[in-house]
Amino acid sequence: MFFDNASTTKMDEDVLRELVEFNDKYFYNPGALYENGRNVKSIVEDSRKQILRLLGANDGRLVFTASASEANNLAILGVTNKSMKKILVSVGEHPSVYNTAMELKTRGYNVEFVKLSKDGCVDTLDFKNKMTEDVGFVSIMHVSNETGAINDIKSLVEIAKSVNPNVIFHTDGVQACGKIDVNLYDLGVDLYTISAHKIHGPKGVGALYIRDGIKMKPIIFGGGQEYGYRSGTENTMGIYMFAKVLEKAISNLRNNKSHVCDLKEKLLSLLGQSGLKYSIHSNNGCSPYIVSISFIGCRAESILNMLSDDGVCVGNGSACSSRNSGNRILENMGVSKVEIESNIRISFSKNNTLEEIDVLVEKIENNVRTYLKNTSV
Repeated sequence: MFFDNASTTKMDEDVLRELVEFNDKYFYNPGALYENGRNVKSIVEDSRKQILRLLGANDGRLVFTASASEANNLAILGVTNKSMKKILVSVGEHPSVYNTAMELKTRGYNVEFVKLSKDGCVDTLDFKNKMTEDVGFVSIMHVSNETGAINDIKSLVEIAKSVNPNVIFHTDGVQACGKIDVNLYDLGVDLYTISAHKIHGPKGVGALYIRDGIKMKPIIFGGGQEYGYRSGTENTMGIYMFAKVLEKAISNLRNNKSHVCDLKEKLLSLLGQSGLKYSIHSNNGCSPYIVSISFIGCRAESILNMLSDDGVCVGNGSACSSRNSGNRILENMGVSKVEIESNIRISFSKNNTLEEIDVLVEKIENNVRTYLKNTSV
């Protein structure tokens, strides 16, 4: 059973069947001048337009990348320059944003980090205090990959633009896209990152929305594909599948979310009846797709491995930094060291069932009790 869907998701079976047919018919290079190449180029452009439409973008461009991490790097490194006196980044960002911001600091940029509230969202008061006229770039994620906390991006954009109308606002929307309502026009963001493999699409394809008027410089050089922002032969199959899975995710967004809410509700109900000692770090306002939970007295890695031996996969935070000690996001939420050491992340998808929740809780309860018994001897 797979409950680490915040790290990746199983490819949609209907789309997977199309993948084989697509690869057989449309394997040509979209940069080729002959008809077959032009046909593939047309498919890429149609997919681009479809994704922009699905995300409610009434202007701007979509640049396809090899991952969301690359898209985040492009967003930050592609627009920041030394004329920007200050850059604001949430301390709760994914490593592909946070570590890129840290790299900017080593290059001499003035980067300030915005605090988190206890609920895992950006501390609005701290953001207001740090959002001064000299801030040229802001990056704040839409949904936390650790806790599912949902930031009010529209309000944060309005705050930022009221102070400096020219500030460039970037949002990592990887855990939001296809799971909660996303309308780029309504949000008002300048840059927005998305990923295919988080919504049952293929790995190896991400994208960055760039609003009209935003000046961008490339970080990968070559043949000048993707408007010159991202050189390299396009992942045509991945791009086509991205548009397909996003359309399916958005058309079923309400039903999928309702199903996942039922999964989360049953999980918490059964855990509440188990008698186990635990703490939840995903509040009621969080995305229902992610539950951050600590089983007090247990080491998270041990519980994760014990569950794995039972055929149950859960996570312990971002897969991009799961081998690192500690947890930056939980630490900045004020979670105790004991809770952090015992924290695991359970994340759902449309494929999980209520029956699986029964098994999941049974396995968690058995393994936690076994661990506590063995460590107390």
